[in-house]
Amino acid sequence: MIYETVNTMKTKILSLGIVGGGPKSWIGHVHRISARFDNRYEIVAGVFSRNPKLSISFGRNMGISKDRCYTNYKEMADKESKRNDGIQVVSIMTPPGSHQIIAEKFIDKNIHIISDKPFAGNIDQAKKLYKKIKSNKKIKYALTHNYSSYPMVREAKVLIEKGKIGKVEYVNVEYVQDWSEGIKITSKNAKKKLKWKIDNKIVGTSAVLNEIGTHAYHLATYISGLKGKQVFADIKQISNKIKMDDNAQVMINFTNGAKGMLWTSVMAKGGIYGLRIRIFGSKGSLEWVQNDPGYLKLNPSKGAVKLLERGFYNAKLSKKFSRIKFGHPEGYLDAFANIYREFSDSLRTKSKKRFFYPNEDEGLETAKFINACKISSKRKRWTKI
Repeated sequence: MIYETVNTMKTKILSLGIVGGGPKSWIGHVHRISARFDNRYEIVAGVFSRNPKLSISFGRNMGISKDRCYTNYKEMADKESKRNDGIQVVSIMTPPGSHQIIAEKFIDKNIHIISDKPFAGNIDQAKKLYKKIKSNKKIKYALTHNYSSYPMVREAKVLIEKGKIGKVEYVNVEYVQDWSEGIKITSKNAKKKLKWKIDNKIVGTSAVLNEIGTHAYHLATYISGLKGKQVFADIKQISNKIKMDDNAQVMINFTNGAKGMLWTSVMAKGGIYGLRIRIFGSKGSLEWVQNDPGYLKLNPSKGAVKLLERGFYNAKLSKKFSRIKFGHPEGYLDAFANIYREFSDSLRTKSKKRFFYPNEDEGLETAKFINACKISSKRKRWTKI
């Protein structure tokens, strides 16, 4: 959430460059579609693969001119910054371990950043990137914690700000997946099944926390408005031979005295993208489930339970972030697109306006959380975030 004044962009449609998200990347497909949802960006340049030939052919198939289909991000940053029609924004959708070094190259060229999560691969990278962003007043940064952009998530955030459930006392959040697809992961099939996720240099500090735990923690702090103070974490690896974090159970003490519990797993058999959050306050509670994203359950401590629907009657704020009428489903791609749309708005306006998209401040907070969880799990004690 951001309040600020920025310079107005002269062009109506922003020139967007892409790093990563090539032919076999499903998240790249999501980003490219979402960027173009509201006619705010035109994809004009990119490096889409570490394979030079594949990067160029993929870009050409997208309609990008050959001279703007690059073979590496350094070449792209250098050449685009020298063009009169060079990119204004770059979208980074590579694995976590490379986010910092790629972003810094474009920051040096005064190019705005939209990055896939997590903020960085580890805490050292996160601190360096955060310092780099803050030192350049000419650029802005957005982090695609897309779940924060669902209309009813933002409705929940504002309801809490208005005191509808009173003082927040408890937060319960879980995000589970099954990367094994029901198959037992062994030393023989791990590389084929999990690919780069078993390489700590690429995935970063923790596979489960960097890939999906970061979403869960961000959602908890984003909706509640709280910051974590301490954690007590129990992190499990697949096995002694396969040292990839696959499950994390975390108790959290928040700065206002509230208590939290976070569970995230990538080996929960039958766990198909189960993201759920419940926030309990002194006057009632809120519950949101990603698999049914158009609804928010408001449970007052006294009285009838209310089911709020996106864009309908008592959920007025959610209309601002909706593209289609209530009663019709909308979700994942729209949430990504909300971040792209808001970021473009922030680059165009001179007025002091509130923006809801996640930025580097939240990125650093999630990196601190993950680092504290790793230390806590190793030492078996409460650890300051």
